[in-house]
Amino acid sequence: MSDPSLSCSERKLLRCLLLFYREFGPGATPGLKGLDEEAGLEPWEISEAVSGLRSKGLIEYWELQPAVRLTPEGLQASLRLPREGNA
Repeated sequence: MSDPSLSCSERKLLRCLLLFYREFGPGATPGLKGLDEEAGLEPWEISEAVSGLRSKGLIEYWELQPAVRLTPEGLQASLRLPREGNA
């Protein structure tokens, strides 16, 4: 069962960030440019998802790049999500 406090966009972004984490390691910090396509989100959805996950402490955000990274809590939340298609 997925966390009801996460929106669909937030779940998609967490899943996407988990893939980056698994591929590149804990320091994976993907830039926001193109991340919407990777996560299957519209540009406005990525902004809302980043804002929501950031406010919940599940991601870190760097304005200068801009880029994001999972926090330890975000990693745990992403691992609890059902696999894609089971959401």
